[in-house]
Amino acid sequence: MTATLQPPVKAAPKARRDRRWLRVVIPFTVLFLLVVGTLIVHAIEQPDPEDADFLSPVSAADIGSDQLAGRLRDRGVVVVRETTTVAALSALRGTPATLFVTTPELADLVQLSRSGAVPGGTRIVVVAPSAAAIATTDWPIHVGGERWTTGVTGPGCADPVAVAAGPAAVTRLRYDTPVSSASCYDGALIRFVWGGAAVTVVGAADPFRNDRIGEHGNGALAVGLLAETPRVVWLDVHRKEVLPTPSSSPTAERSRTPDAVPDSQEPRESSSAGDPRDTAPRERPQSQSAPNPLGQAFPPAFWAGLVLLLLALLALAIAAARRLGAPVAEPLPSRVPANETMLGHARLYQRAQARDESLDILRAAARRRIVAHLGLAPGASLEEIADSAGYDVADVREILADFHPENDAELVSAAHAVQNLVREITGFEGDQS
Repeated sequence: MTATLQPPVKAAPKARRDRRWLRVVIPFTVLFLLVVGTLIVHAIEQPDPEDADFLSPVSAADIGSDQLAGRLRDRGVVVVRETTTVAALSALRGTPATLFVTTPELADLVQLSRSGAVPGGTRIVVVAPSAAAIATTDWPIHVGGERWTTGVTGPGCADPVAVAAGPAAVTRLRYDTPVSSASCYDGALIRFVWGGAAVTVVGAADPFRNDRIGEHGNGALAVGLLAETPRVVWLDVHRKEVLPTPSSSPTAERSRTPDAVPDSQEPRESSSAGDPRDTAPRERPQSQSAPNPLGQAFPPAFWAGLVLLLLALLALAIAAARRLGAPVAEPLPSRVPANETMLGHARLYQRAQARDESLDILRAAARRRIVAHLGLAPGASLEEIADSAGYDVADVREILADFHPENDAELVSAAHAVQNLVREITGFEGDQS
């Protein structure tokens, strides 16, 4: 009579939680948080031009400039502080003076850059004007590059002030111009003459700040640029001044004469006067009209983040890589107890969730013991084993081949079924390996 076996029990379906996606999400989340945190900290550390302390000659804060103003007075230079562009232009009349523009994004550069707006012989020092601020002027310059942080470089030119100062922290913005009479610090400091005024553009505010003026040659450079005349008109603006309203026709431009200083609080008046200077199109360097290459279309921070992301992907690929080729047997450097070896293999299978492979090892050992006990050939089929043992072929096949566990509970049930089959056929109660 054919014996009846108890096949492994299929566990109740349970929602399987696949957490492999965490291996991809967690590294990218950490990377994203690092990048965002870096950007936030960098933005917080940048001084705000609308802060009343920023480069103010009466502020003792870290971002203020009262130390620079004190050094200028020690050199015998008169410092005149003005809070509007109109007042600053009025203060320039008289003895030769230097106009110090600390916040070009907030000041009315349209008036300052107009040909003849300032008296002849005036020197203008502008601190780190952005591309947007330069676009409102008639100055033939444009931003040629930008750094993530201010760098220290040598003068690299023959300008007396730069040579005397030596290396300084001015390389944040770099500028290009076809009319420059001097280009120093890798383009971060340029000088050119425009409308009778000598214009100096500095690429960073660091040399003028209280907390940076003592570093490198910052102090010597800042004092040297502003002490070239006996007076400094310090334009201390911290609120956006009214910009000119656009003209209603292409040929209608500003109608006031260069010597007249219009009120910045009133809208500009347009006229159809036939002044060739007013109607002539504004000339720009040839390089400005050409389309920007891809390398200049995005800020350096974008490319730095992209490179960092690629490195993270490469590290993730290396960490998740599989060894190529078949495993190579190597002699153990020392004898390992069988129990420890078994536990180590079991933990590896458990960690890899290799349930089918684990069950196949048990089934192979069971078939070897059953075949040897029944006296069958080593390669005996499941049908031959079932016939010789007197069991149903379907039950034997279910236990030794067809059942595939989907969780640990089903694996334990299948292992018990294999152990019971060996016990019933061979009568052996010990190790089934």
